[in-house]
Amino acid sequence: MNVISGKYKGLKLNTLEGMNTRPTLTRIKEDAFNIIDNYFIFDGKRSLDIFGGSGALSIEGLSRGIDFAVTNDFSRNALNVIKSNLAKTKSSNWEIYNKDYLELLEYLGFKKEKFDLIYMDPPFAKIESYNKVFKKLFELNLLNNWSILMIESELPLNKAVISKFKLLKHKDYNKKHLYIIRLENKDEE
Repeated sequence: MNVISGKYKGLKLNTLEGMNTRPTLTRIKEDAFNIIDNYFIFDGKRSLDIFGGSGALSIEGLSRGIDFAVTNDFSRNALNVIKSNLAKTKSSNWEIYNKDYLELLEYLGFKKEKFDLIYMDPPFAKIESYNKVFKKLFELNLLNNWSILMIESELPLNKAVISKFKLLKHKDYNKKHLYIIRLENKDEE
């Protein structure tokens, strides 16, 4: 797996062995970032990868100009892969956590963190996982206005789950669904 674009273009990334993680396919990652490019300026922004896996999405964002990336994974093995991949960037604009996803969101809320781009691809997730994340993002005020979320899911998401966001794009890749959604709070303009 390689970085697709930006200052780290072509950088080869390590992946995690086994079935507990499913790295974002290159085609899906490329499609997602091409879509996001139409709506988002990466420079000076902060990203959060809630289920980091290999850290590839965070690194792709950093490569395109994200100012600071927060990456999390509950698996210790994934954490080691994320650290090794982020070290290849020779950047210090990142932070890694090893927490349960809800514990992570609570902690970031306690720290009053806010994000502009969030990646969400929970392994073996049920729809309830997405509902819990969205609830926490709003409850803890973790999103800046005009924040974009890149979501991957094995099943189509119920429209009610993403109803507080504007759907920018939905693509069906047979066994994977990609959603690009944006928070548009007109009252904060």
